Amino acid sequence: MSNRFCRSCISVVAFVLLAMIQTPVVWSQTTATPASNSKPLPKGTAGPVSQPTQGLMSQHDIEHAALLHLIDSIEPYHKQKELKGSAVLSGSTTMLSLGSKWSERFKKFHPEVVFSRGTDGTEAGIKALAEDPTVIAGSSRPLTEADLASLKKGKCKDPLSVIVALDPLALYVHKSNPIAGVTPEQLESIFRAPGGKGKNVATWGELGVTGELASKPIRIHSRSEVSGTTTFIKQMVLRGGDMAKEAQSHKSNEEICTAIGTDMGGVGICGFGEATDQVRPVALIMNGVVVPATEQSFLSGQYPFVRPLLLIIDKAQMASDGGLREAVLRYVLSRDGQLEAVREGFFPLDPTYIRKQLDQISGPQMR
Repeated sequence: MSNRFCRSCISVVAFVLLAMIQTPVVWSQTTATPASNSKPLPKGTAGPVSQPTQGLMSQHDIEHAALLHLIDSIEPYHKQKELKGSAVLSGSTTMLSLGSKWSERFKKFHPEVVFSRGTDGTEAGIKALAEDPTVIAGSSRPLTEADLASLKKGKCKDPLSVIVALDPLALYVHKSNPIAGVTPEQLESIFRAPGGKGKNVATWGELGVTGELASKPIRIHSRSEVSGTTTFIKQMVLRGGDMAKEAQSHKSNEEICTAIGTDMGGVGICGFGEATDQVRPVALIMNGVVVPATEQSFLSGQYPFVRPLLLIIDKAQMASDGGLREAVLRYVLSRDGQLEAVREGFFPLDPTYIRKQLDQISGPQMR
């Protein structure tokens, strides 16, 4: 996560993105938003706000101000009482750095709470929660009915999943790869395993690439089977189908981009902003319209790969943990927690949606 971005975003971000993750992806987009000229900022920086030129604010200034307004409209975290206890944080590797930052900041409010790290990977985190309902599990994909059934069949009797941030993904290739864009059908054919219902392509020439790369095999770089990223690709791109054998499996999304940067035939889907100078994101072509993988395309809902990041708990544990789980969830959904998410390169949630989730966690709130 060390190369993730801290970006400016517009105030409508959560309404657009939450609608995307709650409804099926519609590939038949007929319009595209102009590409943003802004570039990702290094992790941990907010970026200086440049002075307006001749009295006019730049687009970066406007978006930066909108982000500040959005964050400022989220309620700050209020410590309600002293807390003691411990919690095991398990699950999504994508959320590993963010979870560490959240726990560090949470301990400034509650120094007697102890956090420890459990097993890594979304699938492993869900399994850990099923076996031990005291675990707090992170997931970088939506829960399925099978997940919920598995949790309830285990020891997690009342699973509660809370969306805590939003993560955009992009398709990456080596910087020397001339491919301009791919259609949804071509994207599926890259990642689909041979022998299935859909078409599978093996070389870059089959996607229209000419020159030296045309005869080269397509080499997929991906996460392991226990990763939420891989499951998300199966759900979103392959519609539940099997994924082609990868050239190499990696421990993190950052490693995927690094590996593609050394492999001219490489391709992979990972977090937007993980890019190095040796890779570039690929546009999607929907109904003949080119939709670039840019900030503005993500925020406008044109580039459809945005996934929710979740924390999952056994709500039944809240009756006996002294308020620890409720406080953790209130913190990550507070201004303090959402600001940490932005610093780690993710999109924050809309305040209205946050309030709805808080009502689900703690019951209707007086506001």
